[in-house]
Amino acid sequence: MSQHKADRFWSHDMIRARLNRRGLVKGAAAGGAGIALGSRLGGYRAMAQTPTAAVVDPSTDEPPVELPLVEEKTTLRILQVQNPSVENYETNTFTQWLEEQTNVHIEWQTVPLDEAEAALTLRLASGDYPDILMDFNPTPSVIQLYGSQGIFIPLNDLIEQHGTMTRLHWETTPSARVASTAPDGNIYSLPSINDCYHCTMSAKLWINQEWLDTLGLEMPQTTEEYAEVLRAFKDGDPNGNGEADEIPLTGSGIVGGAWHGSPDHYFMNSFIYHPGNDLRLIQDNGKVIAIYAQEAWREGIKYLAGLHAEGLLSPEIFTNDRDQLRALGNGRDGVAIVGSVPAGWFGEFMTFTAGESGPWDAYTAVPPLEGPDGTRYSMHDTFQAPIVGTFIITDKCQNPELAMKWADFLGRVEPTTRSIHGVKDEDWRWAYEGEIGIDGEQAWWHSITDVANIPSQNIHWSQDGPSVRTAKYRLSQVVPDPDNITAGANLEVVLYNLTKERYAPYAPEQPMNLPPMYFTVEQANEVATILPQLETYVNETFAQAVTGQLDIESEWDNYLANLEAIGLSTFVDLHQQVLDETNANS
Repeated sequence: MSQHKADRFWSHDMIRARLNRRGLVKGAAAGGAGIALGSRLGGYRAMAQTPTAAVVDPSTDEPPVELPLVEEKTTLRILQVQNPSVENYETNTFTQWLEEQTNVHIEWQTVPLDEAEAALTLRLASGDYPDILMDFNPTPSVIQLYGSQGIFIPLNDLIEQHGTMTRLHWETTPSARVASTAPDGNIYSLPSINDCYHCTMSAKLWINQEWLDTLGLEMPQTTEEYAEVLRAFKDGDPNGNGEADEIPLTGSGIVGGAWHGSPDHYFMNSFIYHPGNDLRLIQDNGKVIAIYAQEAWREGIKYLAGLHAEGLLSPEIFTNDRDQLRALGNGRDGVAIVGSVPAGWFGEFMTFTAGESGPWDAYTAVPPLEGPDGTRYSMHDTFQAPIVGTFIITDKCQNPELAMKWADFLGRVEPTTRSIHGVKDEDWRWAYEGEIGIDGEQAWWHSITDVANIPSQNIHWSQDGPSVRTAKYRLSQVVPDPDNITAGANLEVVLYNLTKERYAPYAPEQPMNLPPMYFTVEQANEVATILPQLETYVNETFAQAVTGQLDIESEWDNYLANLEAIGLSTFVDLHQQVLDETNANS
């Protein structure tokens, strides 16, 4: 295979997206979506004194592991994408602890993040690559390509023989196995797992609760009730400044805008299940469906167009970038002007400052709205937890058994916590009996310092490597002030409670999002040709129809014909082929 052919379906955006997604998710690394708990050098150390309660150590519930992993010190060579937050992998405090525990010495080679794609393609083509590739996260298609060539070795037998923790984690997070299994049935990489509970149902709608209270309105439950609320927001001067400056509904529907800022991500779930991404393909009983080619999509557009026609939906919803949206959400002269907005969390539509009160205190989440025919879904992405392609063993590795044991060890609760949060009992500690976690249950661990959020440090790996944070792990972080459940003080608790109470009841019973797609080279090339044209056409038509520039009812047949001309049937069929193979091997 020629190099340019591989480049065509390698997604550099996927690597960037992985880091961007950490923007909110990584904040939870150190204390709940960016809540800093003090600097490592002399900052606040909550309950660092000798406790009277017993320590809860979750590692005692894990299967035993024989350490060190090997009697004589053995070297493994790793090619690592350089994380800007890690100063030096070789001298890193966690690296040193890991070597002491396992007796495995790592010989590091690094490549800059912005050169990772090109560097790995060149290395693989030239044969100049080491035992292990870490944190490159190539697309499933690339993984399958080099797996089929024997460059990435199958891990199936190694997992069965040496992947004790891997097998356990895949039982609690089955999407990790599905996401890691190629259509040929082989597993060519280990993912890292970061199961952010509220992120799985993150296509939310936020509403100004203070405005509802001022106007004596109840939380809307249906699309019609919501429209009535917007009318009241427009005409009732809920911010009390005597000016008609209220924006009932806005957002950020441009490509690359606010997280879930496009109105279709939330509102279409009142008409047809929306996966919360711009691919807009779902699976329903094993069948791949393009939701934007269904009549329910047309009805959803007509609803949003009606809101726009009444002046309830801001036309800037399709031109606002994140900064412009935040400027609106921050208000004017201390007065709120936004009534409601689709977004993943507060920080997408206003400048959020952890540990403080602010305009975010006025907003709460609207549950999924029941549509005219009773449709009421919450987007639920069960495949957001596994980050595919984090750990790959190559055919150059002379001791793949040891490499697998080493990776499996990293999935244990203490190595994972050290690799992200720093030194035990300095930067974090196990919880004490009676301390409460985000989910209201007994906590497991407590963050003492904010070293996990320091932009450049040499204490930990800053989420690199095949670490495992299950939903239970993330939700078992100690809540520092359980009596103050506000967004500023305990953002993760607020997001968890709103998600569990208002969105989880409407999640589909069976997964409807597509798993990662392991396309062949030929399939990937076809997808790469069709996808940009489809997305552009769907996005443009959606924006024009919602803002009244196009009548979707009269143009519907032409719209469907244009989708077909672009290649919709072929596009859907390619995904169907891969889904069928994936389901057959899962």
